[in-house]
Parts: sequence; C-alpha cells; structure tokens
Amino acid sequence: MIRFLTGLIYVVSIIFSIEKGEKIFRIVMMILSFFCLFEFLLILKTNITLVKVTFLFFLFPILIDIFIDKQKGLKPYIIFFIPYSIIFLMIQLFYNKCSHKEKIVQVSHLIFGLIYIIMPFYLASYIYSIIHHGKQLILGIFILIWTNDSLSYLIGRKWGKRKIAISISPKKSIEGVIGGLFFCIILGFFLYKIWEKKYWFILSVTVPIFSTIGDLVESTIKRSCNVKNSGVWFPGHGGFLDRLDSFIFVIPIIAAVVTSIVYNIF
Repeated sequence: MIRFLTGLIYVVSIIFSIEKGEKIFRIVMMILSFFCLFEFLLILKTNITLVKVTFLFFLFPILIDIFIDKQKGLKPYIIFFIPYSIIFLMIQLFYNKCSHKEKIVQVSHLIFGLIYIIMPFYLASYIYSIIHHGKQLILGIFILIWTNDSLSYLIGRKWGKRKIAISISPKKSIEGVIGGLFFCIILGFFLYKIWEKKYWFILSVTVPIFSTIGDLVESTIKRSCNVKNSGVWFPGHGGFLDRLDSFIFVIPIIAAVVTSIVYNIF
C-alpha cells in the first residue's frame, strides 16, 4: 500500500507540472535533477564540500526562475552551471586530503553526473517548450515509462522465471520485460489514435527498451557502490534517482528520434 501511495503522489505531481505550463514544468525538472544529482554524488561518496557547492548553484537559478517573472527559459541554469563546473574543479584541484588519482575520480563523477543526469532534464524542458506538441510528447513518454515499469514489475513478479542479469537486478526477468513491451505497444496504438502522430508506434517500442536499460545502468552504479537504494524519499521505491532512472536514460534517445522525425534529418 505504501509503495502504491508514494507512486501515486509522484505520478500526480508529474502530471500536474506538465499541465500547469512550461515554467512550472521546467522548475520541477530542475528540482528533480538536483535531487537526482545530489543522490548520485552521495552514492559515489563525493567530497561533502563539493556537494554543498552543488546545492548552492542549483538553488540560485531555481529561485531566479521562481521569483523573477521573465521568459528566460533555461538560460539562468546554463549560466550558473558554467561557474559551478569551474568552482567544482578548482576545489577538487586544491583539495589536499586526497591523492591525484582520487581527484581525477571525483572530477569524473561530476562530468558523468552532468551528462548522465542533468542533460536529460534539460532536454525534457527543451522538448516541452520547443518541439511542436512537446507537452503531449512529454506526457506520453512518462505514461509509457510508467506502464513499462509497472507491468514489467507485476508480470515479472507473477510469471518471471528467466532472469536478465542476476548480479545487477535479481528481480528483473525476461518475461517481465516482454510483458512491459507488449503493453507499451498496445498503449502506443491508443496514443496514436488520440494524438494522431505516427511516431508513437516507434516510441512505444523505443521507450520500454531504453527504459529497461536505464534501470539496469542505475542498478549497476548502485551495485558497484554497495548501495541498495539511492535514497529514502519514496518508501517502497527508493530515492529520486530510483524513480527517474528510466526517464533519465530514455529522454536523450527520444530527443534524437523525435528531432530527426520532426525536422526530417533522415
């Protein structure tokens, strides 16, 4: 029951942010990206000073976006991330309590975190505001991800026998993955009927595949650090990174697919 209620609150919050418009959605995406990066850095045992720097440089652009009513879009976030990256690197460079090898490892955590976590949330905001029917696209992607996660979990729990990667994710099974994909394809047909866009047939297959890969990638990171959950924010689910691991991995792929279709790149 707790797992269901926390999941429901999360789903309602996302749908609310999508329906309330570009600014609210962007702010919610940036807040979620902060919590995900925060958990990511803690999992990798990043220097606490650097984590505090991360908090400050996330807080300022979010406050500017909330209280300054101007159509700046993602510009404040991009502007603040330039000095943030430089200060992060400078602190690590002059930190005397770790070896040069450890300094390189810490810096690589930042670079990987920015690409793996922050970029997808920026892309989601970009898709929402720039791409034609971006609001529908983001909503549909979330629905496909939730469908895949829920159905693959339920089917795998009931009928799953053949495991995909026991050492990484012991509960994930081939039967569950196939079940999630099957229902996403059915859902893709209904989304096509509702929004009359042929790319939903492509996304109904692409989203569940990369959603599963994203879940396995995050599980690999946690396993390598001997961590079960990224956080405790969602009882029964884990942390923000646990809830959004599929979304983080799916969005860059979807951005590439949709952009190529919309602008006739291929």
